[in-house]
Amino acid sequence: MDSFITWIGGKRLLRKTILEEFPQSSEIERYIEVFGGAGWVLFAKESHAPVEVFNDVNDNLINLYRCVKYHPEALQKEIEWSLTSREQFYEKRERMGYRGETDIQRAADYFFII
Repeated sequence: MDSFITWIGGKRLLRKTILEEFPQSSEIERYIEVFGGAGWVLFAKESHAPVEVFNDVNDNLINLYRCVKYHPEALQKEIEWSLTSREQFYEKRERMGYRGETDIQRAADYFFII
């Protein structure tokens, strides 16, 4: 499966090379993606281990993944028919630090920004 986002410094082009360095799946008890980003390595295989952990320091990114996982229809509805401009991009980027939006609204804004 491919990631649904792009990420600066992402591992999209290196994912196969990285996976070739992994031990056999039967030897791994847990897979922890420390610098999650777009998740290219995690999504490149159906399963790495019985326990898989996706981690990233970016709270907005984790919120986006959480909304995709648990509320995909609501997020799609929030994103659907979005009209965009450079001014809206700057407004959404400035607003990212503020609270007051729902998680779904925040995820839609962040998806728009990235």
